[in-house]
Amino acid sequence: MSSTYIDQRLIILNSDNATQNNDTFLSDVKFTFIGLIQQNDPDIEEITIQVQNAQIPISFYNINVYNNILNITYNSTPYSLTLTRGNYNSTTLINEIIAKLATFSITDITITISSITGLLTFTRAASLNFTINSTGTLNKVLGFVVGTTYTSVGGILTAPFPLNLLGLLKLKIASDELNVNNYDSSVNGSLNILATIPIEAGSFGLILYDNISNTQSVLNNAILNGFDLKIYGDDNNLVNFNNCPWQITLLLSITRRRNEKSNTIFSKIVQPINQIDPTFLDNELKNTIVPQQPQDNLGDIPQQSQDNLEDIPQQTHEAISAPAEDLGDSSLDLLLYNQHTYL
Repeated sequence: MSSTYIDQRLIILNSDNATQNNDTFLSDVKFTFIGLIQQNDPDIEEITIQVQNAQIPISFYNINVYNNILNITYNSTPYSLTLTRGNYNSTTLINEIIAKLATFSITDITITISSITGLLTFTRAASLNFTINSTGTLNKVLGFVVGTTYTSVGGILTAPFPLNLLGLLKLKIASDELNVNNYDSSVNGSLNILATIPIEAGSFGLILYDNISNTQSVLNNAILNGFDLKIYGDDNNLVNFNNCPWQITLLLSITRRRNEKSNTIFSKIVQPINQIDPTFLDNELKNTIVPQQPQDNLGDIPQQSQDNLEDIPQQTHEAISAPAEDLGDSSLDLLLYNQHTYL
């Protein structure tokens, strides 16, 4: 008989202790641990893993390396504006764009935002036209459709959708080497996502995450001596933590089989044959044992059985007919059985 128990192991991670694959971004790291899961461990039934808690600084920006370029065509000349990465509101963002335009001597474009609709309007003096090109990474933030080029009419261009400076709304903790089966709509299939963490604090705050729902995933690795961790935003880009370290605690739970001691005692296995408990034997074994018969009743035994008795060594004849009290456990007169063989 066997039962199971849970072998739980905390894995405490700090990005400062990892191999940092994307430098100061600190969102693609590698940790090395020897023997987390050993190959050919026969007593393992199931392994699960979960992010138990996390402390992550909100050191990333709403205007960052992925969305800070505005491409504009002005007087038939294309210009590329790269905004300073940082946290912006509508006022500071408008001022930043105006300042970057001025570096190219473009000073006749103004930008306003509607307090009712949240839409940005670009206006060029003298009703001269200009174009916001589809190649800019800032377009979605400004309210323009990604991949679409917009040209002003009469020098006026209003974005079709509101300015969006919310930035990231959640983080995804993932791994290429921890093999779990969770699903993500960004790939329309399974990804090795360990957890999603909502961002509920403001800029330069701290995310304090606790897995109160006890969400865990089955881990399919047969062997594990370390693993990578990747932290993505909800835009599926690796987050830039700007060299601010984070901490995450994983919980590895291994369900193992516990082998219990047998209740069968040695005296049940080796004892005089005339003292064997019949309930301990299977039916085939019971049928092979010749019942002890008084000598004067041998005439009642079928002739074939009598003939067989003649082939039994004399010592065995004596053991069969001997009283139980004359048979000691250490005596060679013991009749042993093992796999239906008798001595």
